[in-house]
Amino acid sequence: MTILPSNRMKARLRAGRSVTGTMLIEFRQTAVMQALKNAGYDFATIDMEHGVFDYESVAALSRFGRHIGITPLVRVPDLQYPFIARALDVGAQGIMAPRLRSAEQARDVVKIMKYPPLGGRGCSFARGHTDFQGGALPENMRAANEETLLIIQVETRDLIDDIDAVASIEGVDALLIGPTDLSIDLGVPGQFDSPLMLAAIEKTIAACHKRGVAPGIQMNDLDRLLHWAEKGMRVLSSFSEMALLQRAGRSVTEALART
Repeated sequence: MTILPSNRMKARLRAGRSVTGTMLIEFRQTAVMQALKNAGYDFATIDMEHGVFDYESVAALSRFGRHIGITPLVRVPDLQYPFIARALDVGAQGIMAPRLRSAEQARDVVKIMKYPPLGGRGCSFARGHTDFQGGALPENMRAANEETLLIIQVETRDLIDDIDAVASIEGVDALLIGPTDLSIDLGVPGQFDSPLMLAAIEKTIAACHKRGVAPGIQMNDLDRLLHWAEKGMRVLSSFSEMALLQRAGRSVTEALART
């Protein structure tokens, strides 16, 4: 019997279903995970690239999320072993890897995330990711390799050029469009309906469908998110916990101001 908790988000994606999530950029209290779970979210991405989190916060949020059934991911600040492996060791069930420019970089991330024979992750069970339980090494290394999830962010022109190769890498579960950075790298900053942007997104979806990888997108415009969901996007990430709070609050204050 494995000591690794199951990854609900990965199971849903393997079954061909869609998943919904949001970014955590500021809230460190574990109650935010309960609020997102109550709202119906499948995953929450703890943003260590642009957010405020340290590893103690990641550990607490991840543990609570796993136990209530919302999958904790970490967007790492850089594609280096200490950031990726440590996020997994303290309890994250998946990694979002930003700013890649090649398939080779994606292969390197897989090697960091996975235990041998798929990669070279150092083994340290009886830590946060196993709820501090130990167990048989071969069985649990295999289980960890199965349960950890990798999302490659697609936000550079170079990665678009290499997208079919990226989608074909064993261990890559999803390719997620980061529209803001991708638009900047394509030379059309903020022009999300630019022909260059639309072509890049469509090319990513096609590569995902061809290789059996889940396509995804982060959108802070609900109408655009619905559009891309209809086009086949299955990892649907939108807003942040701060944006959701402000949007809800603004809807109340604006309604009251009209009375």
